[in-house]
Amino acid sequence: MKKLITRTITGIVLVLVMLTAILVSEYSFVALFLLILAAGINEFISLFAQSEVKPNKFFSYLVSACLFLLSFLIAKGTIEIKYLLALLPLLIVIMAAELYRKNDKPVENIAVTLFSILYLAVPLSLINFLVYSHVFNDNHYTPKLLIALFALIWIHDSGAYLVGVSIGKNRLFERISPKKSWEGAIGGTLIAVGASYFIPAFIPEIKLIHWIFISILVVVSATFGDLTESMFKRYFGIKDSGNLLPGHGGVLDRFDSLFFAVPVFVVYLELFVV
Repeated sequence: MKKLITRTITGIVLVLVMLTAILVSEYSFVALFLLILAAGINEFISLFAQSEVKPNKFFSYLVSACLFLLSFLIAKGTIEIKYLLALLPLLIVIMAAELYRKNDKPVENIAVTLFSILYLAVPLSLINFLVYSHVFNDNHYTPKLLIALFALIWIHDSGAYLVGVSIGKNRLFERISPKKSWEGAIGGTLIAVGASYFIPAFIPEIKLIHWIFISILVVVSATFGDLTESMFKRYFGIKDSGNLLPGHGGVLDRFDSLFFAVPVFVVYLELFVV
């Protein structure tokens, strides 16, 4: 019971802090997601603390922050997309830096460093194209799509948990996450799809039929994001990726669904809505 209370309080505080930062201004939004990105990289690199593989944390931070900030400026319309080319020399430097680190696993170090950028920085950078979306036909900061995405993920997670606890019997992916059930996954999906019916009232620029497809794609991708992070934790033999969020674990534990859901959401909007 104590753990449930702690988890609930942390969840409420986290939601309030995130909504405040997202709604106040574009600058508080940037600060929030840079902090999430930095914390996520720290947790991911820390997974290898007891391993012979030593990712380059400095360059993971540097390239990830540059990618996020460049994407923000591109999405806002301040600079052109060609400026992303500035990251290519940094990617080369990541490989060259291994010449001076005197480690027995240079290839693995490079691979994990690059993967940390792909896994964390790329999806979080794509969030910029949700808050500056072509859906609204202007260049103003509009976080409605991002809030809708979070709402779908949170509603699905809550629905899947409640249904799973109530009637869940058949394991969804027992080898990776023994507690998840098919009943919970299906129930959470149906609840999220039902919730999508109300979103056009707040975002009329996107038709209901699109929101139905989006909700299905989001919850499926979010589930795979959750399972992938569980796979990492099982591989490293840990329960949580960190302890930053009492009752929830770390940033990776809390935002694992987001890393897979954001690219799917952005791609759908660009292909079928804009």
